[in-house]
Amino acid sequence: MDTERAGKILEAHGISKSAFGKMLGVKASTARMAFSMKRFSKKMVAKLEELEGELLVEQELGEVDEMIETAQQERAVIKAGMIAQSMDGIVSAKVYMLPKNPYLRFIEFSDGSHGKFRAKPGEFGLGSVVKVKQEDGDMYCLVGEYDRKGRLCG
Repeated sequence: MDTERAGKILEAHGISKSAFGKMLGVKASTARMAFSMKRFSKKMVAKLEELEGELLVEQELGEVDEMIETAQQERAVIKAGMIAQSMDGIVSAKVYMLPKNPYLRFIEFSDGSHGKFRAKPGEFGLGSVVKVKQEDGDMYCLVGEYDRKGRLCG
């Protein structure tokens, strides 16, 4: 065990070298001497590794909490988008992919969800903004006036 690593472990737990010695049942001066001479007993190394393991568990729990929180936020955004799509009906979307079928266009909504609609070949290229209304499932139909190049008018 390295003294720098041991010092960081104790510092993270808020334990002084004297308190660490008392935890192990040795004199405070013995614990301080072990740190200064870089010679730890097996008992000290075992306790330091146990404390380090507790720190790792706390860090992992913090990361898991963050992941759960972000997943809940994403779920709320998606749910709000789905409600908006089903309640309002007309939604703005952007063409993000042209499949092999020349009569289909894949679209992406502002909340990150996806759908598709039927169009004439050559219209609505990548990046075209369209207004659509949901028909069934992930199929949508176009709403509004478009010029011959597939641009939304008015």
